[in-house]
Amino acid sequence: MFRYRFLRSAAIALGLYGLLGLFIAAAMLVVGISTFGQVTRLQRTLESERVALVGSIRTVSGTLRDTAGATSDFQKSIDNARGAADQASRLANDSAGTFRQMGASVAVISILGFQPLAGIAPQFTSSADQLQQMAITLGTTRDALAQNRADVARVGTDLSDLQVQLDAVAASLSQPGVLGLEPQGLLPFQVAFYGMCLLVILQSAFAIVAGVVLYQLQRALGAEPLFPHVRRATTIDADERGRVRAS
Repeated sequence: MFRYRFLRSAAIALGLYGLLGLFIAAAMLVVGISTFGQVTRLQRTLESERVALVGSIRTVSGTLRDTAGATSDFQKSIDNARGAADQASRLANDSAGTFRQMGASVAVISILGFQPLAGIAPQFTSSADQLQQMAITLGTTRDALAQNRADVARVGTDLSDLQVQLDAVAASLSQPGVLGLEPQGLLPFQVAFYGMCLLVILQSAFAIVAGVVLYQLQRALGAEPLFPHVRRATTIDADERGRVRAS
């Protein structure tokens, strides 16, 4: 009787163990499929963001390259304007000197003791002062243009350096998978995880089969004696003792 109960308990335990293992394996598969799906979607999102980021960086780099080229042309324009301002300043300064000399000359012209042009001498002097002021203003403009050229050159250099750095960043980000796992990066984890799930399923199935076999064995042993020859011999001895007592 003890062996029958032991076999029945073992069969039930193996069956429950197998069912629990199948339930755990199913839960693992559900969680694993959901997790790997989320990782795959995240990987695709990162990849699309990487492509968009590389495109934006290259666009900004092209804009900076064009701007740096425009600063070179602007420097040439500033050089031309500075040269023109310098030439105009010298011309105004020379003209102011000429007008001063003319004013002084007409002031001393005398005809029969009269100085008929003495009245226009102040006008020459005033024009000379205006030309002198113009020369000073043009000189200031020339100096300001020189400073602006230096500033533009520095800005152009900074833009060129920034454009080179952006190109380097775009080159480093142009490699697929730089922001996440590569498409084949999850394959070893998937193989290991699904292999573990398969092992749990096989163990659970084996436990269920073993439980069924033990249960059938218990039923078979319950229908027949466990040691039929020993039981038969015991029965024969009892019968013989009964006949001896009867005689």
